[in-house]
Parts: sequence; structure tokens; C-alpha cells
Amino acid sequence: MSLENDIRSVIRGFEAGVAVWHIESGEQVEVNGSRPFPMASVFKIPILATAARLNKIGLDDRIPLTDEVKSMGSGVLRFFQPGVSPTFRDLLTLMIIISDNTATDMNIDLLGGPLVIESTMHDLGLNDIYIKMNCKDLLRGLFPPEIRDLPLDEIKAWSDEHDVVRDGVTFALTPENNISSANSMNKLLHMLYNGEVVQGAMKDEVFDILHKQQLNQRLPRFLPSNVSMAHKTGTIGGHYNDSGIIYIGENNHAIVTMFTAWDAAAVWNNPEAQYLRVFEVESAMGTVGRIGYDHFRDTSA
Repeated sequence: MSLENDIRSVIRGFEAGVAVWHIESGEQVEVNGSRPFPMASVFKIPILATAARLNKIGLDDRIPLTDEVKSMGSGVLRFFQPGVSPTFRDLLTLMIIISDNTATDMNIDLLGGPLVIESTMHDLGLNDIYIKMNCKDLLRGLFPPEIRDLPLDEIKAWSDEHDVVRDGVTFALTPENNISSANSMNKLLHMLYNGEVVQGAMKDEVFDILHKQQLNQRLPRFLPSNVSMAHKTGTIGGHYNDSGIIYIGENNHAIVTMFTAWDAAAVWNNPEAQYLRVFEVESAMGTVGRIGYDHFRDTSA
């Protein structure tokens, strides 16, 4: 079977956009690669790229944490006392390797807002990457207007009895949301790798951070233990995503992006069924990563 057919056989049962590009040979394979998907936290790769390209804040500059910027969801900074002052490098690292939403929103504010990041992507020719919201606003869109501004414990209590809002902007496939195609994410990573976004020490910083990723249960799931992947995951509702570069060998690299959409609404109040479905989807993502690795493993640069 071809790589494309192998991918198609893996993603039966849910919607997916997949792009697999081999850097050295130029071979490109896609399945729904031009279709837009909500990026979820994969949008943190464009933030990292924008921070590097603009280079307007020193990596060692310290930025104080405030209560106002704290965001719900993933990360640890929301549990810290205000006044702690991580460096900009720390914030970029937390944003990527544990998907810290508070660090992300601090980075967005420092760069000038979501539209600065979107404009940077469009300046690079990535015209179907849209970024309109920070993490706080993206997550607020999961709840009805009368709920989204309540204290966190009340939002959690509401969520025990109700599914999230699935017809709002957070899941929209329009420029009002944070969306991208798999092809555009691959193109951004390709440009980063080739030094077309930033060069030298700043490029090294970008990939040093991406290589420290702690969430490795998706595309790298079934890779050999000695194979690294510089990547970023993303999760929101039934969208489980991952995007990055598999370092197969010294001169052998595969860029892989996989966006998914599965039937989370059907299992939102059934934790056991939800766990099993997540296991299936993440295992499928790991299989895509592995077949991409196997396909290019013996490629000579």
C-alpha cells in the first residue's frame, strides 16, 4: 500500500486532516491536507514562531505574573502567586512543553495581541492560518454567555451537568476562530527548519523548546525511544491535534501534522466511553506517526 492509503486506513471512523512531508526528498503526502480545523493549542507554534521572528522581547527579560492574566485549563502558572517573574524564555517553554495557557496569554499580550500573530503568519504566506483569540477567550467560548464569567468552581459544577457549546466560535471553521490546515502547519514548520522565519541562535531556541515537549502520547506514541520529535499538541472538545518534525536521522526529517475531529458530544457524560474513544484516537495518531517514520526511515538524503 502507499503511504496515503496507509493513512486513510488508520483514520477511518473519524475526521482528520493529515500532512506528511519529507524535508530532504521533498515528498509530500496529504489526506484532507487543505481542510481547516480548529488548532486548539497547536496555535502555540505560530506564537513561538512570531516571538522568534519579531525578536522584540529579550529571552531573559522577566515578566511578572498577575491574577488578571491567569487562564483556566492546562498549565501550572494559574496556581502560582502573583508577582513571580518568569523570563520570556520560561513563558515560551511553558507554553509549548506543558501547554500552559496562562503563559500563552502572557506571550500573546507581550507580542501585541492575536492579530499580530495572525498578521505574521500571513506575511509568511500562510494565509489560511487565522488567530483571533487567546486561550482565555477560546475557552470562554465553550460555555454559554451566562456561565462563562462565573467563578471556576461554578463553571465546573455546570459542566458536570451540561456538554460544552459546540456551535459557537470555538469550534467554527471560519477566520473568527483559531484555525489552520495541516498543510499550512507543515509549511510553517518547513520554513522554521529551513531558516526562512528566523535564523541562527533564535532558530536554535525555537527547536530546543519544541524538543522538550512533555506531551508525547499522540504522533510520537509508537516511535522508537531513540527517535525525537519537536512538536506541539492541541486539545479542545473532540479535536485532538499534533504537529511537528520527526528526527528520523541526521539528514532525515519528516514533518507531520494531524488534526482530528471525533464524536465527543456522544460521550461527554460517559467517562469510560470517553476514555476509550480518546485512547482509540490517540493510538491512531501514534500509528500515523509510526507509518510516516517507517516510510522514510531508509530514505537516503
